[in-house]
Amino acid sequence: MFAIAEGIVAADGAEAVTIRRVAREIGYTAPIVYQHYTDKAALLDAVMLDAYERLAEQMRQARSGDQTQGPREVLHAYLDFAAANPLTFLFMHGLSGVDISPARRLEAARVAVVVTLDSLQQRLPGRGDASAEEFGAQAEVLWAVATGLALTASVQADGFDRVHALADLALDPLLAVWEDHGEPS
Repeated sequence: MFAIAEGIVAADGAEAVTIRRVAREIGYTAPIVYQHYTDKAALLDAVMLDAYERLAEQMRQARSGDQTQGPREVLHAYLDFAAANPLTFLFMHGLSGVDISPARRLEAARVAVVVTLDSLQQRLPGRGDASAEEFGAQAEVLWAVATGLALTASVQADGFDRVHALADLALDPLLAVWEDHGEPS
């Protein structure tokens, strides 16, 4: 059931998921689906959680161990995920026409934000004076840059090829500021 719903989100968007459609595609009736998920929202919540887990894993795997390249690799992995999963990416970020609360999306995104935070903390080890709040703010900035770039790519003719170059243009000055001064001004 879950895999069917995930496939529908990926192929047709989250708004195309219905309990009846999932049941029909697995060859059962809707009450069977309701035995596992209380409603469409619960099923989509599970799809969203899994999508963020997959994103976080892709970001973790992209890290080569070179601490100086960690944030760059994480940023590019994020963009690669968005490119490979456009409708799922829109759903994850509340842009699919399906209403999931921002607080719930943020909670689900935490696994991927932590990977971003870890890459920054490893990249900026000399910033021992930086507080968890500073690193958290930097991770949020990097997350916002990545999301904005991914959304930009979805409307540009050269799409993700162009935004990979833009990602490097955005990241280099951010890292330089953070290395020298800590929290961005």
